Amino acid sequence: MVPIQNVLCPVDFSAATARQVAMAAELSRVFGARLILHHNLTTTPLGAGVGWMYASEVSRDFATEDEVETRLKHVIEQLPAGVAASACVTRGMPWTAVVNAAQAEHAQLVVLATHGESNEDHASVTEQVLEEAGSLVLVLHETGDAATPQFTTITGNRQSFLVPTDFSRDAQPALALACDLARRMPIDLHLLYVESARQLGKEPTMAEIDRQRLAALVPDDLKSRVTVHIGTGDPGHEIAAAAERLGVACIVMGEHARTPFRRWFTHNTSRDVLHFAHCPIWYVPGTMTDTSPERALSVGA
Repeated sequence: MVPIQNVLCPVDFSAATARQVAMAAELSRVFGARLILHHNLTTTPLGAGVGWMYASEVSRDFATEDEVETRLKHVIEQLPAGVAASACVTRGMPWTAVVNAAQAEHAQLVVLATHGESNEDHASVTEQVLEEAGSLVLVLHETGDAATPQFTTITGNRQSFLVPTDFSRDAQPALALACDLARRMPIDLHLLYVESARQLGKEPTMAEIDRQRLAALVPDDLKSRVTVHIGTGDPGHEIAAAAERLGVACIVMGEHARTPFRRWFTHNTSRDVLHFAHCPIWYVPGTMTDTSPERALSVGA
């Protein structure tokens, strides 16, 4: 996988900003990465329903670039010592602004806060970024994350991450990332595969076979810190429910490559988890290189 050298954190100065910045700063410190705080002065017409960086609710108090830069500078001044940070201000449509900023700043990780949901006619900004960015995307919710452990306490008590997999190639980079995080931090992993009730009904031994397949994915140096689980039912609901039951700090899951046609006609598990889960979700593109779970993620010094 690529090194994490730059972390983009698009902020809108909403209630979620403080936790979002704290999370991005902590991860920047862990990876030795540069943190870029980004704010977009949106040109989206009122009523477009983006649910993020919404013009009438967010940008009205910081209408000029100078005002935004002053606010971002203040946020940077409050960051923990040792975190290198800079500010980036853009104008444009919210999702394209984030994607373009990530590309311009060579960001390998984008830390987003999501405020609204999508509907059948319009995808949220978070979903658009997941579709187009091609980078690691860590999403926290404006509400709900406080019910589970936070990244800001990751160096303290042991925490656990949930790693869903469908045994596909697209899912392998997520496991590789989770394993590397476990090597670097006090984290235990829960590896989950969700079977359909129909599959288990036809083949009673399928759960044990899949349990063995999960166990075979675990690197030798982490076997004592990984627990495997077999779930049943709808994958999106079961992943979110498992995260709740296990009290995990984060879900780390693959972001499958999709075309608009497939997105329209298939059940989109990653988007379901985004809407159903209450903890942060770390999406890892299936197109990322070096997908071997045994190989640690290469990060900055």
